[in-house]
Amino acid sequence: MRILWLSIFLLFSLSSMSYAEDKATPNSAGASKAASGDLWNAVRARQGSDLGTIRSQVKGIDSNSFMNVEGDKWRAFRMEQLIPLAAKVLGFSLLGILLFRLIRGKIKIKSGRTTKRIKRFTTFQRWVHWITAILFVALAISGVVLMFGRFIIIPYIGPEIGGPLTLFMKRIHDISGPAFAVSLIVLTFTFIKGNFPHWRDIIWVVKGGGLLGGHAPAGRYNAGEKGWYWIAVFVGIAVVASGLALDFSSLLQYTPFGETRDSITYAHWIHSIAAVGIMAGAMGHIYMGTIAMEGAFEVMQTGYCDANWAKEHHDIWYDEMAEQGKIIEAEDIGKPSA
Repeated sequence: MRILWLSIFLLFSLSSMSYAEDKATPNSAGASKAASGDLWNAVRARQGSDLGTIRSQVKGIDSNSFMNVEGDKWRAFRMEQLIPLAAKVLGFSLLGILLFRLIRGKIKIKSGRTTKRIKRFTTFQRWVHWITAILFVALAISGVVLMFGRFIIIPYIGPEIGGPLTLFMKRIHDISGPAFAVSLIVLTFTFIKGNFPHWRDIIWVVKGGGLLGGHAPAGRYNAGEKGWYWIAVFVGIAVVASGLALDFSSLLQYTPFGETRDSITYAHWIHSIAAVGIMAGAMGHIYMGTIAMEGAFEVMQTGYCDANWAKEHHDIWYDEMAEQGKIIEAEDIGKPSA
């Protein structure tokens, strides 16, 4: 009986509440709709919303903004445009190298090797180059995994292995980044001498380094090497600066941009685009410095180059070394000078 009376009471109570709602004025519905719009504008951090009315116990970057629209735009751009474009850029770079190899073949020393050598790089220069190169390769491989992992790794080895592997690569990326920043600074000042533009670089470019007909004169570094040096320096600075902003976002507090989610998003834009560009250029540099040109790899391996190699590719520098008496026999390398 008590249950019956309780049910009747609840039935009448609900009916009264429904009747009261029906009598509500249209203005109250409009006010409710406006309040809802204000709420969602604030939640989505839209322009003109009063973010000061939003409070959160979570303390962090944009903790009072519950939904970041710009971040969603970045995610869409990264997934739908950046990653496919990056795959095309790197793929076409690799294809270009393969076509160059098929058409041009290995670049031989036309006059053949000699027993004479010229010291081109010091031990310190070679150490700086190799440390920077190793760190760059570590960053490039780990970066490729982070960018393309869900497409080229997880579908084939599964998330059970792909997940921990990606996390491991991220740790390598995070640790190698600051080390690369230091090595890039040292490399910049170590190799800056001789890398400033010269009027004869125009001739080298016009002749395509000798590929488009005739000999292309060059000093210690040719126009191609100079171009790569400055690309590596300036694009490398962009990659390093944006990478440090991602690794240590608190540093943004000391910049005009501030430590905001939008600043971090922009840093991600710069980092990804610049990294893809420098990786594409590095592929060509690595190819030319290893298997493309006879005698090139041993220069950075031993510090010495073949005299005929220098005469053919850096004739002006070769003449300078000859005048200074710095051409020696290979068997005399390592022996104290008289």
